[in-house]
Amino acid sequence: MADAIASLGYFSGINNVDDHIRLAPLPVKVGAGGYKAAYPLTRARNVDIDNTYAISSRDGSELLIPGKDVHSAWNDGTFTDGICLFVDGTSLFLWNFDFTVTELLSGLTNTARMSYASVNDRVYMTNGTYIGYYSKLEMHSLRNPNMKFKVPLPSGQLIAYFKGHFLVAQGPVVYIADALCDHYDMRTGFVVFEKDVTMLRPVENGIYATAGNTYYLYVKKDFADDPDDFKKEFVLSSEVVPGSDVLIDGKYVGDGIEGFVAIWTTFEGVCVGDNKGVASMVTVGRYRLRHKKAIAAATIRNQNGQVHYLATLE
Repeated sequence: MADAIASLGYFSGINNVDDHIRLAPLPVKVGAGGYKAAYPLTRARNVDIDNTYAISSRDGSELLIPGKDVHSAWNDGTFTDGICLFVDGTSLFLWNFDFTVTELLSGLTNTARMSYASVNDRVYMTNGTYIGYYSKLEMHSLRNPNMKFKVPLPSGQLIAYFKGHFLVAQGPVVYIADALCDHYDMRTGFVVFEKDVTMLRPVENGIYATAGNTYYLYVKKDFADDPDDFKKEFVLSSEVVPGSDVLIDGKYVGDGIEGFVAIWTTFEGVCVGDNKGVASMVTVGRYRLRHKKAIAAATIRNQNGQVHYLATLE
């Protein structure tokens, strides 16, 4: 058996930007051992790279709940009952602890992605044609408040919850509910963008919203006292991949970031936005998507203390 000429022990992740014959290692700091050369990969199939720049095989999977056209899976770890919802075809289901499912709602628009936002014991959701909420094994519609200038939130492609207020994106308009309710003031309760909104991701002090460009929405005063005082600042010009945004404790990002931060994927790379409206593309020059039409599902995985941002694109 021939002896190996060299062995590679440190890896920096995927680089699909540079020519594969021009890929060069990067110096990385490895514990107290100083700097080592970490090599980029053109592909990384079924492997993980940890914080020590080592490669390990990714765990396999097992089919627990079969489905025909499953999408829009959602879970909120703050619920003591471990609620999990998903759409299969034209129906919304509850995933039970014993790996059975309960149909909650039928007649949904096939393939329309559901967006969720939870508060207390309710999970609000919308998919562009439907809006309502789940509570205690039942689905509920939004009620008309029967108040002058107040109407229920419309259905939209996205829903989010921020500082006691629901926000629903319908096309290029973000509707902002009054405090602690699901209706809005038709005179002032909205913000208009130049394109359809493809991301609404709240962080501690504001909301990252993408409509062609990415903006940071915030209020200078107490939101409950002046709900129409929404400001927006330009952040990035990169278009988000819909569904790729998640929230993560900033202590797991790089050398650590204060508070919870947002991570999302654009067609030019992966971005991180802190809770003050400062965002950057952390994979610039190393990773970009090969096509411009995609949707995604994303999550944060914490496996034995090793934290990964995972986004599946189609």
